[in-house]
Parts: sequence; structure tokens; C-alpha cells
Amino acid sequence: MITLMQGPARTIRSNRIADYQNIEALFEWADDRAYLIIDRVVFEGKTGAILCYFNPPVHQIGTKDLYAFHDGLEIVLEKKDELQFLILCGANAPVHSGGDLKESLSKLKTSLAKKREMEAAGASKEEIDHLFNWSESRLKKGVHLYQKIRCAARSMRTVSLCGGGLRFGGSAEIPLMTDHIIGDSRSGMCFSEALIGIIPGWGGITRVLVKSGLTNAAYMAKTANPVFAHDLRAMGIYDDIVEVPFDLPKLHKTGNPDSDKEAYSRALEEHDDQTGALLLPRALKSATCFLDEIPRIRESERKVMAEPNEITAEVNRRVDPDVYRPFWGKPLKEVKNEMARLGRPLAPQSIQAIDRLLEAYDISAFDEEQFVQKELSTDAALYRDPRFLEGLSAQLEQRVPDFRLPPLP
Repeated sequence: MITLMQGPARTIRSNRIADYQNIEALFEWADDRAYLIIDRVVFEGKTGAILCYFNPPVHQIGTKDLYAFHDGLEIVLEKKDELQFLILCGANAPVHSGGDLKESLSKLKTSLAKKREMEAAGASKEEIDHLFNWSESRLKKGVHLYQKIRCAARSMRTVSLCGGGLRFGGSAEIPLMTDHIIGDSRSGMCFSEALIGIIPGWGGITRVLVKSGLTNAAYMAKTANPVFAHDLRAMGIYDDIVEVPFDLPKLHKTGNPDSDKEAYSRALEEHDDQTGALLLPRALKSATCFLDEIPRIRESERKVMAEPNEITAEVNRRVDPDVYRPFWGKPLKEVKNEMARLGRPLAPQSIQAIDRLLEAYDISAFDEEQFVQKELSTDAALYRDPRFLEGLSAQLEQRVPDFRLPPLP
């Protein structure tokens, strides 16, 4: 058995929760400080599984981690007749990232360098396009994860627990794959892909359509604005919220970086334990209570974050690269006031792709899984756009991108 000394697994395996018993580990995976475990548990006489993913410091999802999700969920599906619920959870940290951007940047640079070589050698468009198959392959892995969780949902109750702070990209899309979401009162979700040059590709837009409707899906995907817990609840994305009465940990700078980092690490550990003790019992209750006891927002009562004309006005202001000409290349921290006033620049190709995708949405003929496939293919095409390199690099360097099309060589 893996010795798990850090993170949320301690709460899951502590047996300090009333009417709760951790029975056994069904699956364990670890790589350096990252881990994914699935434990069989019993709560108030009902048997289920808890999947816990942990990858500090910002919980991004690399390729190996994504494979671990798949391997673990295969075991859950094999035992689906024995399980009444599945809970997805993770660290209760201030930030939860999405896919591993450094991994994507390295592969993108390699693909672009090889593309230039092949173009000079007269390779066909089809041969060159194959260079980007890594992106579609990884996106398909994300969609296959969606398919496995939706398959589990047909035979057991699926619940996600969103502890801690803000979730970006895949860290928001994975909880959305379940039927029910319990949120930390300090948490939020952000589809930040349009700030980079892609779109959510693991079914995130589709699942917001299902849970919260067309206008809210457009708002989240096109503006890339964070949406926080109480709005997520009012929109119908969260089923319930746990009010957490203390702040998220912060890194305090005393002039001794090593000591500061160690103190912050201890604060995160203590915070994980305290928060988990509040959140996990609520998730277990939602996983085992009668279905009509789970609080839900009626469709007619859902909050609309912005009207379509308001979304259009904001996006039109932020999608023109020339609006940001005075700020191109500047560190975001140096122009934070200007970015707060204008909003960060949006990638034009992302907005065009989201518009095409949402124009194809017809609620009367909506097929969720088919729409997820459209979302995947729409996202995959954007990895070929030359502006993606600029958006990805700027995000990692925390500077203002220039989303004009690069000049032809």
C-alpha cells in the first residue's frame, strides 16, 4: 500500500467521520508527489468508492496522471454492481490548474519545428497534420474519461467535491462530468482556454449546457471570467455549498524563501485536513441520501450571468488584438490595473470556434455525447492555429499576448 503522508487522502483514510468506514484500497497510483487513489468505503450502510487525485502545487493534469484516472475508473466500472456511489475529490488548495501547459508547449514547439522542415521538403498537408495528432490523442483521453464517468452514472450516484479555490480548465471539466457537485464556499470555476487560444475540450461546455443552459455556457466559455461558488449554485452547476469559515492559505514572504515555503506547505496540510473534515461528510450525505433530498435549482430559476447582448459587447471589446497594442509583451503584474479595466485579451480563433460550436446547439435535438465529440474536434483544430503558440507562451510567462496572425515566412 502507498504511504500517503500528505494531502486529502489522510481524511479519506482517517475513519474520523461518523457512520463512515474506509474498507480497502481498490486502486493506487503515485508519481513523485502526485497520487490518485480509489478506496471502497461505507457510509450509513451504503457502499461506494472515493476517487482522490492530488498533484501539488497547482494540481495540473499531465498525461501520466490522466492515464491513472482511466486505470482507476476501469476498476470502478468492473465493480459497478457492488457500488452505490462514486465521489471525486482532491486537494482543498487555493488553485487547481488544468492540463500541463509546459508539456503542451514542449510538444507544440517540436511539432512546429518539424512542420517547417516538412514544408520545406514538400510534404503534403495530410502528412504535416499528423504532427499534431498528440493533441487530439490527449483530448480523446479526456473525452474517454467523460464517457467512463457517465457510464458509472448509469449504475451509481456520481458526486464531485470541489474543495478549496479556483479551478481552471480540466480541473473544472472533470467535476462537471458527474451528476452532482458539492462546492466549497470559497471555490470557483474558470474556462480560461480562450485566453490561450483553444477551448474546453473535455466536455466542459457541453456539461454546462446540460446543467446551466446556453447563455451561461456562452458566458463561461467566451469571457473566460471566473465564476464563484454562490453564482455556480444559482446557475445550477453546484447542487450545494459548504460554508467554510476560514481563509485559504497564503504564502507569506518574510525574506527567507526556504522558511516561507516550508511554512506555507505546513499551512496547506493543516488546511486540507480542516477543510476535508467539513466537506467530505456533505459529499457522503449527497451520495447516499434520497435523490429528492439533494437541493437543486429549477431550470426556470437559474441565474443568468449576463444577457447575450452583454456577453457580445464584452467579447467584442476584448477580442481585438489592437486594443491591447500598448500592453503587448508586458508582465501581467505590471499592467494589472489596465487588465482589470479592459479584461485580458481573448484569442479571436477561440471565440470564432465557440460561436460555431454553440450555433450548432439545438435543445430539441440535443445529443450530449455527440456534442462532446464536436467540442473535442473543435478544440483539436485550434492546436494547429499559429496563434496558439503565442497564447500558450504568454500564459506560462504571465505576460500580455499578441493575438494577431504572425506574418508569413
